[in-house]
Amino acid sequence: MIRTCRSRCVPVRKALGLRRGISSSEAAWRLPRLTDLVLIRHGESEGNVARQRSLAGDHSLFAGEFKHRHSSNWRLTDRGRRQAAAAGDWLKRNNLAHFDRYLVSEYLRAMETAGRMGLPGARWYAEMLIRERDWGAMDLMSEQERFIKMQDELKRRELNRFYYAPPGGESLAAVAQRADRLLGILNHECHDKRAIVVAHGEVIWAMRTRLERMSQDTFIELQESGRMVDQIHNGHILHYTRKDPQTGKMAPYFTHVRSVCPWNEKLSPKGWMKIDRPVYDNQLLLATAERVPRMIISEEYLEKTYNGAKKLPDQDFLSDHDTSFATDEATEPAASTTKKEERQAPLLIPGKPMLNLKNVVVVKKMSRFQHEAELYGNAGEALRKQMSMRGFIHDRLKASHEHHIEAVDEITSSLEERGINVKVVSANQLTHEAVEGTDMVFSAGGDGTFLKTASFVNTPIPVAGLNTDPKRSEGNLCCYSVDNVTHRFSTALDRLLEGDFKWRLRQRIRVGMVNQDGYWYELPRYALNEVFIAETDASRPSHYNIGIDQHQRESHRSSGIVMCTGTGSSAWYSSACQIYREQVATVLNAMNHTHTNETVTELTEAINKENVFPEDSRDMGFIVREPIINATFGDIRFRRGKARRVSMRSLGWDMKVNIDGIYSVPLDYGVQAVMKIVDEPKYVLRTVDFSPLPGAVPKKKIF
Repeated sequence: MIRTCRSRCVPVRKALGLRRGISSSEAAWRLPRLTDLVLIRHGESEGNVARQRSLAGDHSLFAGEFKHRHSSNWRLTDRGRRQAAAAGDWLKRNNLAHFDRYLVSEYLRAMETAGRMGLPGARWYAEMLIRERDWGAMDLMSEQERFIKMQDELKRRELNRFYYAPPGGESLAAVAQRADRLLGILNHECHDKRAIVVAHGEVIWAMRTRLERMSQDTFIELQESGRMVDQIHNGHILHYTRKDPQTGKMAPYFTHVRSVCPWNEKLSPKGWMKIDRPVYDNQLLLATAERVPRMIISEEYLEKTYNGAKKLPDQDFLSDHDTSFATDEATEPAASTTKKEERQAPLLIPGKPMLNLKNVVVVKKMSRFQHEAELYGNAGEALRKQMSMRGFIHDRLKASHEHHIEAVDEITSSLEERGINVKVVSANQLTHEAVEGTDMVFSAGGDGTFLKTASFVNTPIPVAGLNTDPKRSEGNLCCYSVDNVTHRFSTALDRLLEGDFKWRLRQRIRVGMVNQDGYWYELPRYALNEVFIAETDASRPSHYNIGIDQHQRESHRSSGIVMCTGTGSSAWYSSACQIYREQVATVLNAMNHTHTNETVTELTEAINKENVFPEDSRDMGFIVREPIINATFGDIRFRRGKARRVSMRSLGWDMKVNIDGIYSVPLDYGVQAVMKIVDEPKYVLRTVDFSPLPGAVPKKKIF
């Protein structure tokens, strides 16, 4: 029989002198707490030098005796010794030479740092709890060796660096648990006293997460910001205090911290910083969760995504919600189509024969001529003189304006002749209410008018773009060019009513905003081409923290970022991403590659062609414009690529979110913008396409 003994433990509340009815603030005062805590990272060690060289491509130090000595026995370099002395000098100058408790890691580089600081009368205790993070199988490996032997582990580390544990090693979260034990001991044994700890970079980061109750977002942002003032350098000092530096008032817990790099104070922020410990209400918790997209949305989503069901993206929506757009049969790709061509082909859905149009809206553009006439209220010779002084050719703009007016008249008359109710709205007066309840919206103008029209259509109402000035406008987004001689709108309208067309689906970007209080709201207009986020003043660099899909976040300074749909991939994004013949030729010359001008041209065009992707793609393209990369701001991982979700938190002065160049909203400091393409039918723009389906014969020719 095993005998047990119940120890006579004193309840915690009684031990601390707490009684029922005492408030939490009063209870906090009764808990034993340190007054000041100073954390110091050891000076530069042999291991630091080896790791830095390995990251730069020189792996030679990870050999010989270095591989056969445990990392706990690394010594300080000459530079590390100077850093340790600088830390001691700074402490003495700032009245921090004497402490009630001196703790140092058992690792030699930390012990050597503590000894070389030269604090008078110091009595150091070697503490196992603040030893360096255990890197397990990755310890004593060069970066090259890690890449060769640990590729899967390196990928796993990228999922979350705080919770990742290398094989046989520790996660940073586990180190934080060690730090908690140490802090508990210090608070209990050194109440209202001062303590100093000399340890390691990872240990100090772990202690920061506990002392400051640092969120994961803040931790990742600081670690990957690229700003030298956010890092913990060798010989770095962190000083925590309960005493307000301004008022001298004592708090029940640490309220302020200062971060100092004593051997180069330019590498550290100036002065004291107030510790802001995050507290979450229900809405903020939900907003935080919403930053990561769900992978399993519904049972239907599981069936569609993981069980290999093959159907058009909006098939269920078409059959259940809007039978007027139902398809007669699925479209099979041509047998000769390659997989790559099949992937890049836009999604085309046959139109329903005899489309029933009763009410339509025609959105007409404001021509440049009309704008100039209304700007100052001039006409005749006064208008001609005004336009000439502003650099415009009066007769050319007038002719273009008259052609546009004639085209709009022909559009409206053709619709009315077929008994269709028509409402004409100027593009600069368009609202969401103007298009509600209509069967179709026609944009009469160019691509700009089409973009503006589409931005007000948030329901599955089809939009048909009509180019009313084909001589001056490309009209890439328009399905038909209107000309009163050879390209009359009545021809296109007959094809619409007879069902001789296809629906073309164009994905759009939805933008949500999360303010500093955690309140989520969605912008009322969606981006068909691109979203551009940058400072209002183009000469000022944009500073922000960015997250791409589920990868770790990082901070950038750049000229802004462009995110586009497949539709917009052939516009601004394509220009921003393209490389030039001179660049290709320079690379080929550096490789001593023999080539001709034709080879350079073909290679350049082939590379640039890859920037364009289908308009129904569920991916967004993104590119960071002119990122700042120097000694202060390190390189970035996410410069360009594709993503399903991009989130950006503003760290700038006057940033704005710009949608298709026609709509913008402020992105204040700390506010987060979340961009993603969603498959919900209301976000997908349904447009008209008159080109024939593969193998089909058009019923009526459109010139």
